Amino acid sequence: MALTKITGEGLGSLGTGNLTHGSDSGDTRFTLNSANQYTLVLKNAGNIAGQIGGSGSDVLRFSNAAGATIMEMNAGQITKPLQPAFLATASINQNNFGVGSDVTVNFGTEVFDQNADYNGTTTFTAPVTGKYHLSTSVGLLNIDSASTYYLIKIITSNRTYLKIIDPDFGQDNAYFSMCLTVVADMDASDTAAVKVVQGSGATQTDIEGNGSYTNFSGALLC
Repeated sequence: MALTKITGEGLGSLGTGNLTHGSDSGDTRFTLNSANQYTLVLKNAGNIAGQIGGSGSDVLRFSNAAGATIMEMNAGQITKPLQPAFLATASINQNNFGVGSDVTVNFGTEVFDQNADYNGTTTFTAPVTGKYHLSTSVGLLNIDSASTYYLIKIITSNRTYLKIIDPDFGQDNAYFSMCLTVVADMDASDTAAVKVVQGSGATQTDIEGNGSYTNFSGALLC
């Protein structure tokens, strides 16, 4: 691959093969590694702000200062391997949880955690300010029909999102799933966790923990 430059005398070639245009202390550098490898490094007083490059046909990558790909365009498809996104499921039952106060749900099995923002047990931490899609399903076992209510909450640093049910089904239900989905505004370093509350009644309800009904997921939308 040849690089083309514009001069006062028209177009010229910077050549092929290993070539670097610009200096480490400068603000912009263009590096040509081979016929199909190229990188444009954007700098500010020598500090890398980001990189644009690619390899082969129809592949364009945007990278951070460390060189990790943050967005890739390949054959018309766009992927963002560091875009915050996670899914975690429950790994153990939380049996006979307490009545009348918040109980934090434990999601101990990570299915994926694309940017390492979930702590592996209960909490997602937003790495950047934005709008996040958060969703949870909590499986409840041995529901007490005498309780005044059951609540499920997604609690973030900015606000709390709620769903409530009246469990008077005429009998104690063996199982019931409570689901909640929101688009939450989160600032960088804000956290999100899931809690449940049994309003009253007997201490008999369990949070299902084999992963079939109890999960927590989220992703940065914008």
